[in-house]
Amino acid sequence: MKALRKRLRPDSFESEQRKTRGSASRRIYLLLLVLFAIGVIRYIWGDWFLLRSDGLVLRDQSVIEMGYLVKVVEVAINEGQSVQAGELLLRIESMELLERIADLSSRQANLMQIAAEFTLLAETAKQLIVPAKERKEQIGRIVNRINKLANRGVVSEVSYQDVLKDNFEANETLVKLQIESTTLEGKRKAVDEALQRSEQALNKLEEHYNNGIVQSPTKGLVGASIPHVGNVYDAGEPLMEIYTGEAYVLAYLPNQYQFAIKPGMEVLIAGGRFKDKGVLIEMIPLSAALPQEFQNTFKPTSRNQLAKIALLDPSKFPVNEKVTITLKIDWFDLFIERFIN
Repeated sequence: MKALRKRLRPDSFESEQRKTRGSASRRIYLLLLVLFAIGVIRYIWGDWFLLRSDGLVLRDQSVIEMGYLVKVVEVAINEGQSVQAGELLLRIESMELLERIADLSSRQANLMQIAAEFTLLAETAKQLIVPAKERKEQIGRIVNRINKLANRGVVSEVSYQDVLKDNFEANETLVKLQIESTTLEGKRKAVDEALQRSEQALNKLEEHYNNGIVQSPTKGLVGASIPHVGNVYDAGEPLMEIYTGEAYVLAYLPNQYQFAIKPGMEVLIAGGRFKDKGVLIEMIPLSAALPQEFQNTFKPTSRNQLAKIALLDPSKFPVNEKVTITLKIDWFDLFIERFIN
């Protein structure tokens, strides 16, 4: 059966204008693709043209450590506290060093006793030399007279032998006293030198121990790690750190950067909360592996040249904060410089 009128479909009216849907979402999708592509390109080749490096805010530090086993008995400072040179930091005790001091004191007392004995013996021998010389001279005169009488046959053989024996004993006694005096004088000097060295060592130990008082060697800032009462530290183990001087940035420069990096270049430094300007003041002729917090899981471990950057405001960044260093590039000047080179 044939229809009398042609029915129009509701979605095919000629006068109806259809709305194009999905154009905004496509733009957003394309924009995301472009941003992703830019991110990939920058990630792979960005270090060739953009100066981007990581760094740490550092200060010169003085490490407090002892050359012997110690136990902390008092802590007089807090983390981050500002201290002056000579200010009390800790009180410690060391049985090991106290035993050394006691042993040196005992040896010093023994050496003093030995030195006194040698002095007494040397002085005694020195005093006996004078009468020994007089006795030798007297017996020498007697021997001369006996020799004259013996030539006349007046003196008996026994008497003559007795006089000669006395003369020999007098000479022997004088020589022994002279040798003994010289030897004792040398021994006394050796003991005096040993006593002097022992006294110097004892004074150094006592000065180093300073009754267990640990003072700040310089003006600065106490580090984040400080000991607690009762902690025991081995010889050479750091107790704490004192940061001194003004803060600076130790930068790890990229290896693939295609343009020259020179001292005097101005850079931008950004941390977690603060930003500041800085000046590259030194290219350190050393390379080092990036710290663990700078390592990238998807890249092999690399070693980068170090550089020192002075901060415009050294007090803005906390010590040991991780920062990012970037450079504002004048592409025209860099192109001219590259072309000339």
